[in-house]
Amino acid sequence: MSYIAIDSVDVVQVHSPTLVTDALLVTFQSFPSRSVLILTVPQNAFEGGGGPGLLRDLSDAVEGLIQGGLATAAQGVQGIDPSGLIFDAVDFTVTYVPPTPTAGTLTAQVQVPVGVITLDTAIAAAYPGGNATERLQATYDRLAELASG
Repeated sequence: MSYIAIDSVDVVQVHSPTLVTDALLVTFQSFPSRSVLILTVPQNAFEGGGGPGLLRDLSDAVEGLIQGGLATAAQGVQGIDPSGLIFDAVDFTVTYVPPTPTAGTLTAQVQVPVGVITLDTAIAAAYPGGNATERLQATYDRLAELASG
């Protein structure tokens, strides 16, 4: 298993002024990085047996980005979109270690909405900036440029 559930809380997920659904806000730990992530899962997805798959998909995507070397850590967070609605996201830590240690290690946080990480194109389109890999690579490149002076 790529994750272990830690906690869940019943919530109401607001999609628009006239559309709300019952959901569970699930906190879980992803492996092998041990990142603590969150995901709001519609109640009907859990009742239909799809909840574990959604958690696994996010866990696997986050672990792939960390194991691929683009991020050194990840943590689940929530943000507020331009319309004032809450969205689930992951704060990734991107680290650049220059070849000469005079500049020291540089790090930056990159917040990526869950819909972008799991490639939900309808959600990803609302958050410009590329897919998760492109966002992390752009931050890494910026840190490398900053270190080179």
